[in-house]
Amino acid sequence: MQTSEYQYGPPEVAAVTGHRFAVTSYGVCVDCHGTEDNAEGLQGFIRTIITNQIQVVKASLDTWAATKAPASLYARYGTRAWEYTNPGDLSPGGPGPSTAEQALIPDNIKKARFDLYLVLYDGSYGVHNGPYALTLLQSAQNWVQQELHK
Repeated sequence: MQTSEYQYGPPEVAAVTGHRFAVTSYGVCVDCHGTEDNAEGLQGFIRTIITNQIQVVKASLDTWAATKAPASLYARYGTRAWEYTNPGDLSPGGPGPSTAEQALIPDNIKKARFDLYLVLYDGSYGVHNGPYALTLLQSAQNWVQQELHK
C-alpha cells in the first residue's frame, strides 16, 4: 500500500492518516504481484468485475422499484423509489423518497442500497478489498431478490 507520513491536523482540519486508497504507482505492488504490469492488469480486472456487479444490483433495485415498490413511490419517483432522499450517483434526475416516505421502503432494500453505495464510494472498485466488496454486492443482490420474490 502506498503510504505517506502521518500529518496531525489542527482541530478544524482532519489529520492525514498516512495512506490513501488511490493508486498513484504500481511500484509498491511488485513484491506481491511480480511486475507493475501484473498489478495494473489485476486492478483493471477487479474493477471490471466490481463495476459489472454494481450495475447488476442497480438493475435489480430498479426492477424492484418498477414492480414491487408501493404505487405511490413509483408514481412519484419512478426507478428512484429505492433511493435515499438525496440519491447517490447511480440515480440522477431528482430527489428520492422524502424522509417520511423512506418508511415505505423495506429494510432489505435499504440494506441493499447501503452496501451498494458503500462499495461505489469506497473509490477503489474492489482493489482496496475485493473479496469484501464482492460479498457486500452479493448480499445486496440477495436482499433485493428476497423482496422481488415476495
